Amino acid sequence: MIRYRLATPLDNQQLLDLTASTSMQGEISLLIDRQPDFFRLLKKRGETKVFVALDDDRIVGSLSVSCQRVYVGGEVLPVQYIGDFKVYESYRNKGIGLMLCNEMADHVILSGSDLVFLNVAKGNKKPLSFFKNRPHVPDFEHIGTFNIYQFPGKRKKTLSRLYEIRKSSATTDIIRFLNNRYRQYELGTLITRETIENADIFILEEQKIIKGVICLTDTMPDKQNIVMKLSWKMKKLLIILNSLKNILGISRMPVLREPVKMIYIQYLAVTNHENQVARLLIGHARNVVYDKDYSFVSIGVHEKDALNKCFAGLLKLTFKSVGMLLSIKGNQQLVEKVQRGIPYEDYSLV
Repeated sequence: MIRYRLATPLDNQQLLDLTASTSMQGEISLLIDRQPDFFRLLKKRGETKVFVALDDDRIVGSLSVSCQRVYVGGEVLPVQYIGDFKVYESYRNKGIGLMLCNEMADHVILSGSDLVFLNVAKGNKKPLSFFKNRPHVPDFEHIGTFNIYQFPGKRKKTLSRLYEIRKSSATTDIIRFLNNRYRQYELGTLITRETIENADIFILEEQKIIKGVICLTDTMPDKQNIVMKLSWKMKKLLIILNSLKNILGISRMPVLREPVKMIYIQYLAVTNHENQVARLLIGHARNVVYDKDYSFVSIGVHEKDALNKCFAGLLKLTFKSVGMLLSIKGNQQLVEKVQRGIPYEDYSLV
C-alpha cells in the first residue's frame, strides 16, 4: 500500500536515486541530477516542503513546493513554486501523482498563499494534463514561453573605451539597482543581500555611475544538467562547434550523458534597456566561463522581454520552457496581471 509523508534529510539518497531515474521530457531530454545533496538546491529556492510517496520503505515519487517572495504589480507577494515532480516509471498511472498533488494542494491552501507557479519543458504535456481538472487543484494558465539561452564561453576579452566592468560585493546601491529593475517584472524576485551573497557580482560603470549589474552563480555543487537525448541537428551542431572551438575561440561543447559545465546569470539589470551594456556584460560572463573551462553561461528570459533583442546575433543555443500559473483563491485578475506583464523565472533554481 502506498503511503505519503514529508521528506526528511534521511531520505537524501533515495531522492537522489529517484531524480537520477527521471529526466525532463521535451524537445530535448534533460536530466537534472542533484548530487551529492538533494536538499541543497531547495534551501536556495526558499522555504520548501518535499512530499514523497512510499511503497513500504522505498520512495517511489516526489513533489516539492517552495515559497518565494516576488513582485506582482510592483507589490511583494508570496508565490509557491512547484518542482521535483517525479514518479518511477513502473509506478505511473496508479494515482500516485494525483495523491502527491493533493498533498501539495492542501499544504498551499493552509499556507495562505494564493499564486502557484509551475515550469515545464516545452513539448512536455504530461504535467499540464495531469494538473487539469483535478479535485482541490485549480487549472493552471499559460503565462508564456521562456527562452533559455546558453552562450558558449569565449577567449577574446570584452573591452570598452566608455565603460568599466569590475567585480563588486553586494552593496546597498547594487541591491537597490537590481530591485528597481526586477520589480518591473511579474514574479520578479525580491532581491536581498542573502539572495546574492554567493553570486559573483560584476558592475558596469560610466564615470563611476552604475549602468548595469550581472550576478553569476555556479550551481554545479547543487545540480548537474545532463543531456540525455538530442535531435540529430543539435548533435551535428555540437560536433561542428567542438571541431572549430580553437578557431572560434570558444569553450568545449558538452557531450551526451556528461554533466554540462555551466554558470547561470541569476540577475541581469541595465538602465533603460541599453543593448550595448547588456551585451558587454554577457561578453564578460562568457570570458569568465572560458577562463573557468566551463561550456556555457545561461540565462532564461520571457518571450516578451526586451533582452531577447539584446542577444540577437550572439552565438548561442536556445531551449524553451513554458510557465504556468494558477490562483488558489480564484483571483483571475491577479493571473491576468501576470499574463499582461513580462514574467521572470530564475533558472539557476530549476
